[in-house]
Amino acid sequence: MKTVLLFLLLSPTILLAQLINVTPQDVERKQSYLLFRDGTVLRGRIIRQDSTVITVQKRNGDRSFVEADQVVSISPNRPDRPPGSGLTPTTVFVLKDGTRFSGKFIRRDSTMITVRKSNGQLTYFEPELLARVDSSGSDTEAVLLANQPGRTFSNRFSPWLLTGNTAFNAEKGRFYYRNTFLLLNEFQYGLTRNLSLGVSINPFFGSYSPNDFSPRETVLGATVRFSGKLTFPIGEQFRFGINTIYQPRQKGYYFQLAQQLTIQGLMSFGDSQRNATLGYGLRIFPDYISSNKIPVITVGVMHKISHNLTFLSDNTFYLNAYYGNSSAELSAALRLNRKRHAFDLGALATVRANYIYYASYPAQNRTSVYFSPYIGYNLIIGRN
Repeated sequence: MKTVLLFLLLSPTILLAQLINVTPQDVERKQSYLLFRDGTVLRGRIIRQDSTVITVQKRNGDRSFVEADQVVSISPNRPDRPPGSGLTPTTVFVLKDGTRFSGKFIRRDSTMITVRKSNGQLTYFEPELLARVDSSGSDTEAVLLANQPGRTFSNRFSPWLLTGNTAFNAEKGRFYYRNTFLLLNEFQYGLTRNLSLGVSINPFFGSYSPNDFSPRETVLGATVRFSGKLTFPIGEQFRFGINTIYQPRQKGYYFQLAQQLTIQGLMSFGDSQRNATLGYGLRIFPDYISSNKIPVITVGVMHKISHNLTFLSDNTFYLNAYYGNSSAELSAALRLNRKRHAFDLGALATVRANYIYYASYPAQNRTSVYFSPYIGYNLIIGRN
């Protein structure tokens, strides 16, 4: 027992003794080279060492803060790298919200992944936020992505809710595909980290009857629609986006469908796995002279509730809907996440406020609610 107590008392001293110490000569030197355990080298002027952190000022004036236990040596000349360290290509870490950065993998525990960026700074992020690793060494990707508890898959379709969008953008250089009710086909491509373009095609719209006012009509829409979304991150937990949808004039089931233009501002709070989205926009009908604008408010929730399951809720409210059109569209579903695709299963509801008038009877306001199942399939096309 005495031996254990003595070890506990001495362990902090032992750990501190293993840390490299900055000497007065290192501080006086205008330029030093810091060699890290992973083989990377940081050049700059050492400002000070506070406990376990060394502050280094680089040539461009920026300061880097590095952990002393990761530094192998400090020298006035560029050191030789230890054999077998730092010789692998720079690793590119891609997060699920589309963010990417290069650096060296340092460590991973149950709650955090530590990476040193090319400027020497350490960055930390949760393992569940990592989508993939590019240009990694032979074992880095295995360390980061393997050894997960069970078969865990993240929600890779954060740009989409059920009938609407979030302020998260499609990942740059990737195609996203979604099919709803085996009829509607949607494609979205990440042109840049902040801009994505899309198109939706429903080749069977002309043979689908909207007489029952089903919520499916809300999803299926017209034969062809074009969309574009521009998003910007503001901090780590907030994103702002502008989404536009254009529907050209085309043939409907009974009559010709007028062209539509939807412009919507989006705000998403949270990360790609757990977030809430608020939106406000206008649905514009250029072919009409009067009453050609409908204000729209959207409220959506995306929340990962287990290793492979995500809860989704997508709700749209029309502030002055036309007679006979929906005043609200409500939906909720569960998304089963897999590596490259996901399945959505839930329910839709359309609320319609109808004004009924007969010459011999007093006018009546009647609200009707129509329900329908929701079935969707999501797929990422291309390399994982």
